[in-house]
Amino acid sequence: MRKLNFLLVVALVALLSSTVFAQGVPVDIPGTGVNFFLYRYEGQAVPHDKINAIWENISKAFQAWVDGGQQPGALSGKDVQVKGNDLYVKDQFILTVDQYHADANRATRAQLAEKWAANLRKGVDAFVAINIVK
Repeated sequence: MRKLNFLLVVALVALLSSTVFAQGVPVDIPGTGVNFFLYRYEGQAVPHDKINAIWENISKAFQAWVDGGQQPGALSGKDVQVKGNDLYVKDQFILTVDQYHADANRATRAQLAEKWAANLRKGVDAFVAINIVK
């Protein structure tokens, strides 16, 4: 009985160890309240430079829409594309889904890319709805 309990504890620790030590920072679509995904990392140093690069890429896509006159039909969630493991808004690269995040989500990179693309679509639609010039 003791051996069985010990094995159960070891199995539980092994199962949870990947999530116990991982931390995450929500990456949202600025101004919308829509969380795009959770940027997971290990250790004490938050990867601000990588998260900021993603926000910069999203901002470039939104800036192109603003520069074009902020027309409602000129940008929508339908403009979010998955190419391999990369996400784009129109032709603006946003990010690549890596194996670390796929493993953390118990998905393939392609499956996770589709999930994040769905979240990004909601965020793009919310951003456009909030920022249409009236």
